[in-house]
Amino acid sequence: MNNNDYRDFLDACKTAISQRKDEVLTPHNFELIASGVFRNKEYVKQVASNIRNKFINGIVDNLVSFNKNFSSNGGEVFWCVDYNDFLLKLDKILQKDKVKKVNIFSSYFTNELGINKFFENDDYTVDSQTDDCVIFHPKFGIVSTGSLVLNFNSAYDMELVLNSKTKIFVLPITDFLFKAEESEIFSHLDSIYRSEVDFPYLTSIYTPSPIDSNEKTYLFLVDNGRSDVLENKDIRQALTCINCGACKKVCPVYNIIGDEPYDNVFTGPIANVILPFIENTESYKHLCFSCVSCGNCSAVCPMKIPVAESIVLNKKYFFENKLMDMKDERISKSLSKYLLSRKKMNGKQWMKNIRVKTIINSKIIDGYKFEKSTFNLQYTDNNDGK
Repeated sequence: MNNNDYRDFLDACKTAISQRKDEVLTPHNFELIASGVFRNKEYVKQVASNIRNKFINGIVDNLVSFNKNFSSNGGEVFWCVDYNDFLLKLDKILQKDKVKKVNIFSSYFTNELGINKFFENDDYTVDSQTDDCVIFHPKFGIVSTGSLVLNFNSAYDMELVLNSKTKIFVLPITDFLFKAEESEIFSHLDSIYRSEVDFPYLTSIYTPSPIDSNEKTYLFLVDNGRSDVLENKDIRQALTCINCGACKKVCPVYNIIGDEPYDNVFTGPIANVILPFIENTESYKHLCFSCVSCGNCSAVCPMKIPVAESIVLNKKYFFENKLMDMKDERISKSLSKYLLSRKKMNGKQWMKNIRVKTIINSKIIDGYKFEKSTFNLQYTDNNDGK
C-alpha cells in the first residue's frame, strides 16, 4: 500500500487521539426512538432498504426513465462523469444565462464537488439572500414523476429556492426513489438516525413546469466514482446510504480520530467501504485496516447496509487481487495461517504473544496481548472436556 498515504493517515490519527484523550463512546437511542415511531421498525428499515437496492440494481434503466420524465416536465439534465466535468458544464450554463450572482445551499455533496471553492473567483458573487440563481442538493430524485425531494432547514430557505428564477440542482446518480410517497419513510428514518428525534425536515416535492418560460431548471447528475462502486457487487449496497451519519456515532475508531485523518468529505465506516473505489485504491485501501470489526455500524444502519462485513470483503478483494504490496501480503498469509490453527491458539499465552509480534514486527501491537485461555478451552473445561 502507499506508505506515504498510510503514514499521513496514522500521523493524523495520532494527533486526533492526543486531542481526545477523555472522550468515550456516547450511548445513542436510535433504536428506542425508531421503535416508538414505527410499530415494526425492522420491517420499515427492510422496506426502505429494498426500495434503495431495487433502484441501484436497475440503475441504468431507472435513470433513463427519470431523465425522460424530468425533461418532459421542462427541466434540463446534464450528465457529468466527475467534478471537473461538472464544473466545466456549470460554468458554461452560468455564462450562457449571464448569471453573476448565486446562492449556494451547502451540503456534503456540494463540498464533494468543490462548488464553494469554484465560486471564489472574481467572475461570480455568492449571495445568501439572492433568488436570482440558487444551487441546491436535493435529497432524492423521483423516477416515476421526474420530480425532486427537497429538504429545507427553514421556510425562508424554501421560499428562496422555490421562487428562484434559475434553479441549479446537483444530485449523485445513486440518490433516487421510485414514488413520491416513499419519501415519507426516508424522512423519518433520516431524522431519527441523524438527530435522534422524530422531527423530519421541511420537505417539498418539486416538479419543473414547462409552462413557466421565465423559470429555468437545470439538474446535474454526477457520477464522480460511484459507477466504480457499482461494478463491485460485494459492496454496491453501500450506495444505498442516506448519509444519516449513524455509523459514525457508534464507531469506536471514528469517535477517537474524527474526520481529519480521512482528508475527504467521506468519513467514518462507510468511507472505509467506498473511498478506495470512489477515489483511488492505492491512496485509500489502508482505511479498511483501521476497522476493529465491532459490528456497531452494521447493527445501527437504517438501510441495513452490512458495513462491517463490506470492510472485510474489501480486505479480501485487495488481497485476492494483489493490491497489497509484498510485505502486506506476506504478513497477511502468515498471520492467517497462525490464527486459524486451533492447536496453536490453544497454546501458551507468552508463546502466542511472541509469535504474533514476530510476524507483524511493529510497535503498533505492543498494547495487545492474548488472554490466558481461549473460548475453546473455556468451553471444553466447562463441559468436562467434551
